[in-house]
Amino acid sequence: MTLFLKNTARIPLFLIFLILNTILHGSLVSLCGIIKLIIPISKFHIIISRFAYWISGGYVLTNNFLIKVFYNPEWDIKGLANLKMKGTYLVLCNHLSLLDIPSLQRIFFKKIPFLRFFIKQQLIFVPFLGQSLWALNFPSMKRYSKETLNKHPELSGKDLDTTKRSCDNLRGQPVSMLIYAEGTRFNLDKHIRTNSPYKNLLKPRAGGVHTVLRSLGDELTFILDVTLAYPGHKSPSLLDFLLGRVPRVLIRVKALKLGENEIPTFEKIKSKEGALAVRNFLNQTWEAKDKIISKIHSESSIPVI
Repeated sequence: MTLFLKNTARIPLFLIFLILNTILHGSLVSLCGIIKLIIPISKFHIIISRFAYWISGGYVLTNNFLIKVFYNPEWDIKGLANLKMKGTYLVLCNHLSLLDIPSLQRIFFKKIPFLRFFIKQQLIFVPFLGQSLWALNFPSMKRYSKETLNKHPELSGKDLDTTKRSCDNLRGQPVSMLIYAEGTRFNLDKHIRTNSPYKNLLKPRAGGVHTVLRSLGDELTFILDVTLAYPGHKSPSLLDFLLGRVPRVLIRVKALKLGENEIPTFEKIKSKEGALAVRNFLNQTWEAKDKIISKIHSESSIPVI
């Protein structure tokens, strides 16, 4: 009864403050995008983009404050040493929940450049959202359905070409690219349907990772292999979090260098065998990640649901 009364009060308050935070900072970032569109001067674009990221930092800080005040989960984090704001990073993480991005934004804030991830090209044309993403220089990708590719086979590979051009535009600047190699959030239905060989993960896809490594590999500071788990949950929903059922977030970060410890070199990645080398690297990484998550759940005092 006490928990019910507590949730009755905190859930609506948390959601109200979260929505207000999103509206405030989202509107300001959108305004930066509109100004950037109106004034086509490259040096000015650099300034306005920095200001947009400063605003986005305020959004992350406010979210962190709200989560702490209303829920205060335990954060069990290891592996954040030797990171720097002026580096170039590829962040590879398993994908379990809508909570993943706020969790990653929290632990990497002011440790590496602001996390960016690929967005669908169509989103650029959505009012306000499109301007915000453009102001923040989020790279875009264009995906074609199987039906479209069957009708127009000449479009095969064009999505990766769009991804490559977006990555090329990020060269020469500090950047952190977040990729969920599984392509979608884990759940038991997807796990069974895709016949995943892993207990806690879906199968990783190599295409996007290979494209990013080909484009940015020679500038890469580290590949950050991130293993994320919510002890007691295979894949917690937003409702689980709102009801206070996610008391602990566990994240392990391993910094990897190209060409070290079975990781392909940049030259190998650019070669004809590059896609296969990246696929093998991802499979080995996911196998180790799966064992880590199984160990986390086995050692947890919370029954897994």
